[in-house]
Amino acid sequence: MKSTIFWIISLFVPAFAAHAQASLDCNTAKLADPANATYTIEGDAITLVNGVRSQPAAPGSQTMHETRLIPGAQACGNFDSEPVVVSLLSDDPGGSGTYIYVAAVPRNGHSYPAALIGDRIVPKSVVVEKGQIVVTYLGRANHTPMAAPPSEKLVRRFGLQHGHLLDQP
Repeated sequence: MKSTIFWIISLFVPAFAAHAQASLDCNTAKLADPANATYTIEGDAITLVNGVRSQPAAPGSQTMHETRLIPGAQACGNFDSEPVVVSLLSDDPGGSGTYIYVAAVPRNGHSYPAALIGDRIVPKSVVVEKGQIVVTYLGRANHTPMAAPPSEKLVRRFGLQHGHLLDQP
């Protein structure tokens, strides 16, 4: 079921374009490889290998906890005066939710702590503009049941403060 949800999300994700800032050429800049980077999600260091990390949800469990790079959901740019690759990640801890995070990875390949975008949402775009990360996605209005498909267009902006991605107005 979880694999199906991931692939359904992937089908709805439009072809993401890497939006470069004028001062950074994403094609020639030496950036970290997001498919083989280490991300910090909810305090845990998660290293992806070829865009995925899969491990038992609990010792001896048959249920798998999977973290995946969302295909094509990357952008690059200057963030906090440093070139970064910004990625969206799908984290499925083995329960009913599939959580989408945004993370910025500088050249050293270790992300700033990822920020939760939402549970069972449909990402539409991620860009770096004017020193902020901008994520556009389909979510749900307040008090809408999680069983309802995400249909409300939402935009969140993130800046870096004290080494953490924080929502910006």
